[in-house]
Amino acid sequence: MPWYKTGTVSVAQNSNAVIGTGTAFIANGRVGDAFLGPDGGWHEVTNIASDTAISIDPPYQGANNAAGAYALAPMQGYVKDSADALRTLVNTYGAQLAALGTTGNYEVLPVSKGGTGIADLSGFIQGLLNDADAATARQTLVAAKSGANSDITALTALSTALSLAQGGTGGTTALDARTSLGLGSASVANVNGTQASGALFTYISNAAGEAWQFASGQMISIRTTSYASIAITTAAGSMFSSSGTMPILGYAAPFISAPVVHINIRGANSMAWHTISVPGTTSDGPSIYILSPTSFTGSIIQYQIAIGRWK
Repeated sequence: MPWYKTGTVSVAQNSNAVIGTGTAFIANGRVGDAFLGPDGGWHEVTNIASDTAISIDPPYQGANNAAGAYALAPMQGYVKDSADALRTLVNTYGAQLAALGTTGNYEVLPVSKGGTGIADLSGFIQGLLNDADAATARQTLVAAKSGANSDITALTALSTALSLAQGGTGGTTALDARTSLGLGSASVANVNGTQASGALFTYISNAAGEAWQFASGQMISIRTTSYASIAITTAAGSMFSSSGTMPILGYAAPFISAPVVHINIRGANSMAWHTISVPGTTSDGPSIYILSPTSFTGSIIQYQIAIGRWK
């Protein structure tokens, strides 16, 4: 191969320093190469400090020369062009080549080894893989993160119930949830239904009116009856009364003992009230007369409310 002769060199007698001008010693010389000086003497290259400075041995013996011709001749037993190409390859890709020793038998070198193993993945996935930490990855995925998460619409397959402090019930079954919430048996009772099924009350409606039987045993029965024409014309001292007792009004359901009964009378054309002739029973209201300060014949509405116990 040709010797390297580009540029000139400055040498001094008895000195081992060679200073180049227009030279590129690093790329074109090697320690151990032969240096042919301006005086025709041969020397060994012992150091290449830079592209413009080398050291030789033995020291230069000729006369001082500030711009002399020279030559670098490869003297080692290798093909210099091949060695230079390999040196360039190692300098450029040395780190990647070293990593290949731990990759295994990959057809495509992984990114972690300096390769392009994700080149065929979408930009989104490549971005996810490049996220620095889990928090950043969750942001990329628009996934649940700390703080408020308004985009979560359902939670499924939870193995542990959310506590009360977390806004849950503290239980995975209805019973456990009620216990955690401090709810008693009333929380599972039907408001209206049969007492046997645990309802709070039973509602009754029939021709005799309406009644509410409560789980405590109390019952309220109400009834409203309208009469198109009742004669309140029988003199009774300074007042007038109905000619006989009014029809007895039964209850929607029987009491176990005679209830307390409140009756209100409303006359269409005059003031009216009642007086009891015979007290009521467990199934019927009292027998009453209707009284009025004036004599009249007209419509009457009778309101009857009975309060007692059904059990």
